[in-house]
Amino acid sequence: MNRITIRVWSGIILIMILGCTMGTGLAFGEEPYKDPQTPPPNPMNVTADALILRPVGLIMIPVMGLVYCISYPFAKIAGNEQETYQSVLGDTIDYTFHRPMGRGEPFD
Repeated sequence: MNRITIRVWSGIILIMILGCTMGTGLAFGEEPYKDPQTPPPNPMNVTADALILRPVGLIMIPVMGLVYCISYPFAKIAGNEQETYQSVLGDTIDYTFHRPMGRGEPFD
């Protein structure tokens, strides 16, 4: 064999080795990160939420607002108006308007 034939065969073998080894990195690598997906809510939970819990939450917002108005002077004296607002009125508003439909404490 002459030098040119040896170089051609060496190049072909080198390209084959590189091709085989470059592709195996993906085959033996880690699986890509998949964001865990939550299952869709139960249809009964969504129905109960829409027909019962959201209307009750709408009724409870003014009621809890009245409770907050009554407790505000005592919270002002104690110096914790923000905590009182969040626990009495803010949580009720969050539960009624910011919670995904069919999810929340009664369902979890």
